[in-house]
Amino acid sequence: MAYVVAVTAVRTWLNSRDDLVGPGRPIARGAFRQHPRSPADGAYVLLSRIGRGGDLVAEELVDSPRISASIYAGTDEAAEIAAVAYCNALAALTGAPAVMGDTQCLVAEDIVGPLLVDNHDSEREQYQYLVDATFVLISTPIPA
Repeated sequence: MAYVVAVTAVRTWLNSRDDLVGPGRPIARGAFRQHPRSPADGAYVLLSRIGRGGDLVAEELVDSPRISASIYAGTDEAAEIAAVAYCNALAALTGAPAVMGDTQCLVAEDIVGPLLVDNHDSEREQYQYLVDATFVLISTPIPA
């Protein structure tokens, strides 16, 4: 079993997706490990590792972290749109390996969400959705 820096890998992958991240996109502000300091418009994602799935195979290079994504936006609708876009991107992580930083993702599975968190933050004027998934990551490149 190998552990990888999974949150950074998923954040790198998500922020590289110009179909999801950037002005006019569902996750306009991108993915972070902690709340951004400066206020701005658009949805953003906070990522955290919440555990690890059981060993799927005896392969020593595979890690299967459970990653939680908290999706925030100024309206419930914008937060839901961003959460659904993230879920669809995760669901597409099957078949060919996807590069995620220094790792490769073989599949994202056991996707749970989007789930509305009923704790509207009036101070930040934000709504929150949660999406959790297990990522099957390999720490070295897969031979071509």
